Amino acid sequence: MNNIEKNKLRNKMKKIILLIVSLFILSQNLVASEQTILKDHFLNKIEEVIVIVKDKTLEKTLRNSKIVKSLTPMFDFTLMAKLSLGKKWKTLNSSDKKEFVHLYVERMKQSYSSKLDAYSDEKIEVTKVKQPKKNRIELVTNLISKDNKLEISYKFYKPKNLKMDKDSWLIYDVVILGVSILKTDKAQFREYLQTKTINDLMTQLQSK
Repeated sequence: MNNIEKNKLRNKMKKIILLIVSLFILSQNLVASEQTILKDHFLNKIEEVIVIVKDKTLEKTLRNSKIVKSLTPMFDFTLMAKLSLGKKWKTLNSSDKKEFVHLYVERMKQSYSSKLDAYSDEKIEVTKVKQPKKNRIELVTNLISKDNKLEISYKFYKPKNLKMDKDSWLIYDVVILGVSILKTDKAQFREYLQTKTINDLMTQLQSK
């Protein structure tokens, strides 16, 4: 190989390396941009909720209804219900699956209703944005009150296909002080179903 051919080869290799580096930088920028968009969207939703909570003219039921309406596009309740039930989910027919999701959502609404009643000007800040996988993003936040901080992480996934009336990134789990709501529900349901039936569980959820 003469010098001219060597120079041509070097130039070709430089172009290939430059192209690879450029694509890597572009992909990193796209990831960073997507994380920023999700973070901003999340904080905007939180601000919406805070405005609703601070409106003392709203009756409690109406207030909670407005909050659920605001947050619903950001949550995949069906996936959360499905994952919390584990393998038992496959034993349900389509009608029972729909009913279980409904009961699961109502359970969550009741759980957070009492927490909303105790709201007293806490602030939320995003401290970290993690992306362990291309279709997974975790927002680590602090719920800041006058006396302390409570770390809450929101785990998002990106569906392959956009779901009707849903955001492009959806929450499938919330972790409070290291404790996963999804894993806690799954453990509780699994323990209950060791001695009871799915119908018993649904009846139990209906009574709450």
